[in-house]
Amino acid sequence: MSQVTLRFIKASLIYLLVGVSMGVLMLLWPRWIGVYLPVHAHINLLGWVSMLMFGVSYHILPRFSGKQLYSDMLATLHFWFANIGLIGLSFFWAMQRHKGAGYEAFVILFTLIEAVACYMFVFNMWMTIFGKAKETA
Repeated sequence: MSQVTLRFIKASLIYLLVGVSMGVLMLLWPRWIGVYLPVHAHINLLGWVSMLMFGVSYHILPRFSGKQLYSDMLATLHFWFANIGLIGLSFFWAMQRHKGAGYEAFVILFTLIEAVACYMFVFNMWMTIFGKAKETA
């Protein structure tokens, strides 16, 4: 497996542990549910599920299409943007919900970083599957 595939899978497993742990903590301290529930959901969906899907997709889809991945560099950038976006979004969203106003700009910034990461993935997969990428041997 490629390094980017392994990185996404490792990250997804870490996000699974974080998401499950947040769920347990919210069960133990229900007063925090209002603050952390959206973060918990995003850690599980964008972190565990999406990161795993990205990693598996980078491994499987080029093979299914019979082509090489369009851009390894774009996949690496995608990894970093996706993780920085999710961690920043999660942190500042929790701060905003816990402390109140003042963090909206950071939430928006990291949301946009996360969105750009998703656009990178779609572009890289589109070009791999439907573009004129080199055929694998």
